[in-house]
Amino acid sequence: MGRIYSFFLALTSTGSVAAWAIWQKCPTLWACIVGLSQVLHVAKPYIPFIKNDDAFREMSYVFERLYIEYERLWHAWEEGQVDDAVAEERFYEFREREIEIQESRKEANCPQIQHLMKRVQRDTYTALALNFG
Repeated sequence: MGRIYSFFLALTSTGSVAAWAIWQKCPTLWACIVGLSQVLHVAKPYIPFIKNDDAFREMSYVFERLYIEYERLWHAWEEGQVDDAVAEERFYEFREREIEIQESRKEANCPQIQHLMKRVQRDTYTALALNFG
């Protein structure tokens, strides 16, 4: 999304000079496009997920590796390779790593949008009930 955003801004900035013919035929349309690009350019530092898309991408890879460790722990516990005490200890180690990941990447802080959080929680409970209920 951030690359599309940046592409649009670059295209309208450089295209405004080259598109003089469009200015003459459709001045209102082109003025709206250029005006929109200027508003987006000013707003970019304040739009979550766009201003830090590279940091979010990097953080997603770190979380994916941690998720695999959670899966391995779950599998080992399910197979009886680790007992409850060891599983609990490792689980909380992983939770502490989650917090460290978030703290080390404060520029990529995810906003807590309440209606989305409630929807995710509802969907999680539904999935858990279907699979384990």
